[in-house]
Amino acid sequence: MKRKYRIFILILIVIESFSIVSFVNCFSYKLISLNTNQKEYYIDDIIKINASWELIYNDNNEIAYTQIHIIDKFNQFIWNSSKYNQIGTFEKNWTVNIKDLNLDIDNGSYILYVKFFLYYCLKETGGVMNSYLESIEIKVMKRNISCELVGYREQIKIGESLSLLIKFYDEAYDINQYLINQNILFMISFDDFIIHQSNYTTNMSGVINIHLNSLTQLRLGQNFLIFSMIDNKVYNDSKFIFEIQVDKNNLMIDVLNFSNNLEKGEDLKIKLHCYYYLNQSNIDLANKTLLIKIFNNQSLAFVNSYKTDQYGFLEASISQNSFNFPNNSHDFIIQICFNETTYLDNKVLTLNLNLAQDYYSQLLASFYTKVFSFISVLIIILVFLSYVIINKRSKNEKLLTELIIRY
Repeated sequence: MKRKYRIFILILIVIESFSIVSFVNCFSYKLISLNTNQKEYYIDDIIKINASWELIYNDNNEIAYTQIHIIDKFNQFIWNSSKYNQIGTFEKNWTVNIKDLNLDIDNGSYILYVKFFLYYCLKETGGVMNSYLESIEIKVMKRNISCELVGYREQIKIGESLSLLIKFYDEAYDINQYLINQNILFMISFDDFIIHQSNYTTNMSGVINIHLNSLTQLRLGQNFLIFSMIDNKVYNDSKFIFEIQVDKNNLMIDVLNFSNNLEKGEDLKIKLHCYYYLNQSNIDLANKTLLIKIFNNQSLAFVNSYKTDQYGFLEASISQNSFNFPNNSHDFIIQICFNETTYLDNKVLTLNLNLAQDYYSQLLASFYTKVFSFISVLIIILVFLSYVIINKRSKNEKLLTELIIRY
């Protein structure tokens, strides 16, 4: 009887063992959650991944594990976590520095996929199962920069200089985050040609300093200042263009002495001061030639060149005979002309000269005076002669009367 009990108990143990083995061989899994801290990243950010899962299998005759993969847009593995084959329920966190992924990102964005991977294999039969239980799409972008110029002017005069302070900062931040130790390519373009090129590196304040001389580095007309950041792993290729118009200076001519009321035969005298502005200072037009032209009723009556002294003064004395002054003229125009140079534009100063009209008026007044004097004298003479004739007639009449009475 005892032997029967022993056999029965042994059978129960065997049956129970098969039941346990059957239970353990029942492979099961469950992904509870898969998350990333955000969906869009800059290339210098860190991806934070969180996942929780449940995995049950018999490690005696089965192989199973979970793993996190990051796959690029070409379905290539660029990062993966360790393999986790523990049985039970687990939660893990991972941090991935995007810089370490060595992504080749042009301007724009790069798509990546964070995937939860499950692997299972039955040792005896070799049956294999692997799949991605869940996938999260994330976007990686380069940063954008902004550029600010201090000391910049859109229009300058030839000969002037500019000291520029150029600041580069990350526009993603509310407070300017200046870019340190970044390579900047600086170019000057004129008429679609690059006339100057140099490289700079931003200092610890994210700034580069550039001194521009309009004579040696710029051209007359429209110039373009171009600042570029290229082949940068963190920031998008950026180009900032600023226009500078370079013009010639305007000559200033102050008339210090000029009179349009001249006596007959009196010389025309003109005194001028010529100068221009450069770098906020007055520069005298020293030892430069100007033409003085005199027009009579739009016909050129006189032209001659005169030279300024070392202080920019010009004095001219012109005889009336040298421009054939006619008595009947009423319209004289004087032009002081300067032809352009490297620094200065053309300049024409016009003065009106009315001496012909004044002289004619003087002649006419003199004529009227003489005529009036002549008429006055003539009237006096006529009055005197009339008086004499009247007296003679009176005496003759008296004599005739006395003769008649006597006789």
